[in-house]
Amino acid sequence: MLLLLMQQCDKGAVRNRSRHVLRLPASESSACPELVQTEPCLLNSSCLSYDYRVSDWSTCQLGENAICGQGFRLRLLDCIRSDGKIVELKKCEQLGLINKSRLMESCIVDCPVSCLLSEWSPWAECSHTCGNQGQLVRTRRILQKAHEEGRPCPNQVTQTQPCPIRPCYTWLLSDWSTCTVEDAECGEGLRKRSLSCVVHRGSWPESPPQPVDQELCGDELRQRIQQEMDQPCFVPCPGDCHLTVWSSWSSCQLTCLEGRSFETTGRQARSRAVIIQVMENQGSCPLQVFETQPCKGGKCHSYQWRTGGWSNNKRAVWCQRSDGVNVTGGCFPQKRPTTIRHCHPPCTKPFSHCTPSGVCGCEKGYTEVMTTHGFLDYCTRTPGVDNNKKADVKTNSGRLKPGPSQAQDLFSEWTLRPVGPDGRVKLWVYAVTAVGFFLILFIIALSFLVCNPSKSSKASLPPQKPLTLAYDGDLDM
Repeated sequence: MLLLLMQQCDKGAVRNRSRHVLRLPASESSACPELVQTEPCLLNSSCLSYDYRVSDWSTCQLGENAICGQGFRLRLLDCIRSDGKIVELKKCEQLGLINKSRLMESCIVDCPVSCLLSEWSPWAECSHTCGNQGQLVRTRRILQKAHEEGRPCPNQVTQTQPCPIRPCYTWLLSDWSTCTVEDAECGEGLRKRSLSCVVHRGSWPESPPQPVDQELCGDELRQRIQQEMDQPCFVPCPGDCHLTVWSSWSSCQLTCLEGRSFETTGRQARSRAVIIQVMENQGSCPLQVFETQPCKGGKCHSYQWRTGGWSNNKRAVWCQRSDGVNVTGGCFPQKRPTTIRHCHPPCTKPFSHCTPSGVCGCEKGYTEVMTTHGFLDYCTRTPGVDNNKKADVKTNSGRLKPGPSQAQDLFSEWTLRPVGPDGRVKLWVYAVTAVGFFLILFIIALSFLVCNPSKSSKASLPPQKPLTLAYDGDLDM
């Protein structure tokens, strides 16, 4: 008899089965087999486990007639077997299982809150004191943002409106007059400018200002500007050199070698240039005047020649300092790049030009035909190739190697034009002439051979007697 017991699966649990003897063996030497067997319990096979399981929280439940505020929510408790089957709660209670999860708790439902804004601020002062471009601005702040289904906040919390139009009065300085020397034609003189009071509507210079009474612009600013109405000037006399004012001092620089300086005191410079010269006295005027002075806190700079792009075989070349400033001097003159590009020998062939590599090439739509020494012989128009297509490949022997797609175009080009664009007679013309010449010789020789045998055959026949007729008086003759 076999007994199977399905029990709770605890750690180290085992199950037993037993049987009893129905009849003893006949021989005393023979013993009965074991009457009890034991094996470990296997989950969901020979034993089951049980545990509590809680559901998700329900929605917050409020009191009667309430739409927001304090409430409660619940969740359900089940007894689950290890194979997933829900059993009665008393099964877990019988096994002494304890539920530690809360099944009810309080909750709050937020009440709808509308956006709350502050009052509008007073209008600010006009952004312009005069003219028609000014605006007044006022704002308000968001005190409480909207929640749930409350009224949302507006997007605009700033308002503007145009300011009252007021005329703008201002002092206007004219350009400097030409330098005038009193009772003389050259030397020290004065140049002047005028000051006038004008009015505009704020859209200046679109609408030109109109002159008005000077009292509308005020006297305080006029007194300060009045001191700058006259300025000394100089009119050069014939033979004089007229120099500009000194430029501002340059930055302090040190004498450096490979980025390192071995001195503590640097130098800074300024210059003035000759802007008016009499051509007869040009040789005695300096090109530029320099002046230097010692300074402290200098920096090391490196200098490098810079070049622009080629245009018509010319380019710009300048000296640049390591801080990006373009300077005069500083770079070694011996290392200055060339500004003009030359080809040797010069490109004198029709449709040729000097290429960036310094050799002669042909213009677009023409192909270079080179000599055996690698120089340009002449430029020939590329057969069957438009200006936007690539030209034929050139070889050192001076012959063109057309591509497969150009064979028919090349044939039609040669048959229709016996003379090329370079003025030379094409090869097929010489070939046709030679073939025609040999054809004429062949016809002459053939004619000679055909006519000569007929004459010799006549000479080999025997001579014949002449035919004579005699009249015998017959009427029938």
